[in-house]
Amino acid sequence: MSELVHLRLAKKTRENIKKVVHLNQFATESEFIRDAIRKSLETYQKIELLKSLRHSAPRGGEEKPTLDVFREFGIEE
Repeated sequence: MSELVHLRLAKKTRENIKKVVHLNQFATESEFIRDAIRKSLETYQKIELLKSLRHSAPRGGEEKPTLDVFREFGIEE
């Protein structure tokens, strides 16, 4: 079941969303906002996973991910 969320956007942000929708990349403003939230949550989850991998010890010959992976998400030390 979905829930209704109200939010305020800066006028410029709303205008930019309307432009993207008008260019037919999305059917509605709501679709654009849902997609942006979904992508943001996916990125957050990937970053959290990478952080946990960075601090875990390798098991039996496994290698830790290379620093390039962490740099891509801005979590290098």
